[in-house]
Amino acid sequence: MKNHAQLALGAFFTALVSAAFAISYAAIIYTGPLAEFLERGIGLALLGAVVISLVGAFSLSYRGSILGPQDLPAILIASGAAAVAAQSSMPPDVLFATVASLVALTALVTGGLGLAIGQLRLAYIARFIPYPVLAGFLATTGLFLFLGGIDVGLGPAQAVTWGDYFTPDLMARWGPVVGAAIAMTVATRMLAGYLVLPLTLIAALLALYAFYALIGIGPDALMVRGFLLGPFREGGFAGSLDPRLPMAADWAVIAGQAPLILTTALSALIGTALNASGLELALKRDFDFNRELKANGLANLISGLFGGIPGYHVVGKTLLANRLGLTNALAGISAAAGCALVLVLGAGALGSLPVGFFAAVIAFLGVDLLYSWLWAERKRLGWRDYAIVLFIPLIAVSYGFLTAIAIGLLLACVLFIMEYRRLKIFRFESDLSTRRSLVERPDTELAVLAERGNVAKVIELSSYLFFGSSGVLRRRVGEVLAQADGIEWLILDFKNVPGIDVSTRHILRRIEDDCANAEVHLIFTGLPNDTLGARESEGASSVSFATLADGIQHIEENLLTGHVPRKASTGAQVRALFAAEGLGSFTQHVTLEKGAHVLEEAAASSDIYVLLSGLLRVVTGSDQVIAYIRPGAFVGEMAYYSGRERSAAIIADDASKLLRIDSTKLSQLEHEHPQIAAQFHRLVAKDMARRLTRTTNLLRDLGV
Repeated sequence: MKNHAQLALGAFFTALVSAAFAISYAAIIYTGPLAEFLERGIGLALLGAVVISLVGAFSLSYRGSILGPQDLPAILIASGAAAVAAQSSMPPDVLFATVASLVALTALVTGGLGLAIGQLRLAYIARFIPYPVLAGFLATTGLFLFLGGIDVGLGPAQAVTWGDYFTPDLMARWGPVVGAAIAMTVATRMLAGYLVLPLTLIAALLALYAFYALIGIGPDALMVRGFLLGPFREGGFAGSLDPRLPMAADWAVIAGQAPLILTTALSALIGTALNASGLELALKRDFDFNRELKANGLANLISGLFGGIPGYHVVGKTLLANRLGLTNALAGISAAAGCALVLVLGAGALGSLPVGFFAAVIAFLGVDLLYSWLWAERKRLGWRDYAIVLFIPLIAVSYGFLTAIAIGLLLACVLFIMEYRRLKIFRFESDLSTRRSLVERPDTELAVLAERGNVAKVIELSSYLFFGSSGVLRRRVGEVLAQADGIEWLILDFKNVPGIDVSTRHILRRIEDDCANAEVHLIFTGLPNDTLGARESEGASSVSFATLADGIQHIEENLLTGHVPRKASTGAQVRALFAAEGLGSFTQHVTLEKGAHVLEEAAASSDIYVLLSGLLRVVTGSDQVIAYIRPGAFVGEMAYYSGRERSAAIIADDASKLLRIDSTKLSQLEHEHPQIAAQFHRLVAKDMARRLTRTTNLLRDLGV
């Protein structure tokens, strides 16, 4: 029983709030010179609200959401309607038909764009709008709502100067509106519960009546002086609807409002993404954003056919309905039912409601948005971002909404470029004294590379490179060329760079010239394919390799060219040790054809090998080559000393010869020839220690 009562209460308040908001949005558009058409405008707004709520109830990915006409489209359309009304030569019937058709066409365009974007699955684009611009957008909406509420509260009276606002008559019109809006904001912010908003609306209505009585304006005077919404003719608003309106409209004037129509449609699509995201977070549910956009597009298309105001997800009403138990299509149905009842039956009762009540509802929405995005949000934004949020409303008031958003986007882009330039684009810098290719070399070659490796500098880059950061790269290269004594090679690695722009390609050509002038060989590794292709077509003079390891190997081969080792490698010393002592029975010569396996991955064998000639490659289960082994190097010693299975397979990359030290005989060697065994272990440990030291130095340089 309690659940049924709660659902009934939820449906009632959802219906009440939906009707009040729909009428308020109509009052935003049909004000000032258009106030005489308010009754007919309310009829169209209510009918559109019925349609958009019903369609949303059965087409959204989450059926508990409510679609309805929205404040921002109403504000933007109101500016266009005011421009249309300024053409005073237009007859009244034509004027209303033109404004009504402008509203309907905007809803149709909004719906068409929503359907198209949702069908193409492009709803994610809205997430790329900078957050400060979105915050400024919402703050501007709040400011326009607040000013719009005051304008609605003033009614047909017009203030010529700022001083006129403080005359008794005008203060009686806008003062209660502002006071009620602030009081409603404070109440809804400080009090929790699903009844706060509807009870606050009722309290605001009663307070307005009490205020008018207090200042001596009686019921008859309220009607005569224009403080009430009416008078309306008896019955509902349905009688004011006329399907022939489009034929009476001046479509040439409407065509002149094309930029406004497109702006309003795009704003509604952004509002859809913003509000749907907020509801997804607040309700802890996953939304299909493309479906949400398509459903909203369909709802606006059908609503537009009936002259409805463009709309999208209504956060406040949806949260209210869900808190009251309306978590399915009943939420949208209730919203539609409330608007339908007022449309058919409610004109007489609404006529006695104060204009200030609906103006206060509009102003309340504005004050709430201003508080959220100009006050509460300031704590979470840096001063630069917050400056954008403040700047957009100020520009919008002076130069218009579109100009403000465009300037806000421009400022956000400038800040992004400035901040992005400060990001670290240099991932790591090293030289070949510690950095190695995939080739496992004998200790004699490693000693040469350790001694001469400082002539080759490696700079690994990260992040997207664009005109704002490519200059930093060139300056750093210039510093390396100027400071590094005797540098002969420079590698720029782009493996962790997702892309570069055209300006960076130009900078790379300048870096080539810098290196050529300094007589330094420049190597690019890991360049994106499109950049690599462009450089090849331009006839680039530098050398490019697919991977950093390939580039390092190229330099290693050059540094080792003509090198004559001063002593035998550790592997060769092991071979000589066993031969000199006549211990050949402890070893075995192995000859392998190309492609033959020396060791299998995960094998339990712990034999140690010395590569005498040929070339081996080390591969993982995915056939990825992780190293190459040159003659003179040990093979398999780690598995012997660790006692673990082989971590990779070793395959002959060419016809190869190896010396195998049988691990099963090492214990016999240690027993019969302990000095020889100790010398053998020292040689292997020395080689392992050298590699470990190099790895430790590399990790130290990396800051690990």
